[in-house]
Amino acid sequence: MHCPESYNVLQIEDAADGERLTVGGREPEDVFHSRLSLSPDGRFLLSVGWIWQPFGIALVYDTALAPADANSLDGEGLLPAMAVMGGEVTAGCWLDGDRLVLATGSEEWYDDEELALPPRHLGVWSMSGGHWLHRSPVPDADPGVLLLARGDQVLSLHGHPRLLDAATGRVVAEWPEVGVPVKPTCFGHRRVPTPVAALHPDGIRLAVAQAESIALIELP
Repeated sequence: MHCPESYNVLQIEDAADGERLTVGGREPEDVFHSRLSLSPDGRFLLSVGWIWQPFGIALVYDTALAPADANSLDGEGLLPAMAVMGGEVTAGCWLDGDRLVLATGSEEWYDDEELALPPRHLGVWSMSGGHWLHRSPVPDADPGVLLLARGDQVLSLHGHPRLLDAATGRVVAEWPEVGVPVKPTCFGHRRVPTPVAALHPDGIRLAVAQAESIALIELP
């Protein structure tokens, strides 16, 4: 799944032979797709991208519909804009096939505390329920542009790695001695590299790219 020809047109292709699985006419919105990730069961596709002015947003699409209707990968998708767009979405990841974690930076879109995810918050959204399970402030620092899921926790990389409780936003552990780039959004900031990290499948070891090495962290 990628945007091979146009920044706003998602396509699904067979990885083995490159066959295009999404065919037919399209009516894409003016959205810059970025940071694509599939839910663990492969059902939902998350795009943490942006619209112009620019402003970071999150969109989710149902991949099961796409082979029969490529237009299902266009438009607003499955996340209601009024529920997500309280603050600028900077990062997201899947906890499982239903729960999606989104993080917002300091920029505000509109103020609706009842519905939306406010700035500098971590939110857990239920795809099946269509509502927020949790919305918690992250007061100490913006969550940054990279979240990695670990059970019911997420790893946030902004300045240095932090392990956050997804439900409360509480810092479980942090490693200030391991520096990572401070990049507030996935667009702009061309001279600031995007943090690069990988979580081992055992959920205990985290590798974080440094300027000339790789830092290995043992997680609690």
